[in-house]
Amino acid sequence: MRAFLPAFICALLLAAAPGARANGISSPGSDRLRALSPLNQRIALWRAIRASGQTCSRVIALAYQQDYHHLAMWVARCEGGRRWAVFIAPNDDVQVRNCAEHAQLGLPACRPVR
Repeated sequence: MRAFLPAFICALLLAAAPGARANGISSPGSDRLRALSPLNQRIALWRAIRASGQTCSRVIALAYQQDYHHLAMWVARCEGGRRWAVFIAPNDDVQVRNCAEHAQLGLPACRPVR
């Protein structure tokens, strides 16, 4: 399984320049994702999920959830109901995890997204 993806999704390169968050932790990839339109956010997370070798026919909902150990955690719900957590590091490395496995991995539970 691919643990990290270098250089987070080409679509993010088209976004605005990153800014620092209030808590002092900056994740440029997450900031660029936040600046995208909702459609482009869904496309970017879909590409991240697919590039990690996971299946998702279409992202139908997503939300930023929280910072976790200096990683920005986003949650995406795919068509069919499967949910994925997309963790974005300050250096733009990305890790995708199935939300159903978070308890056994000791990761924060994914909140529902609409």
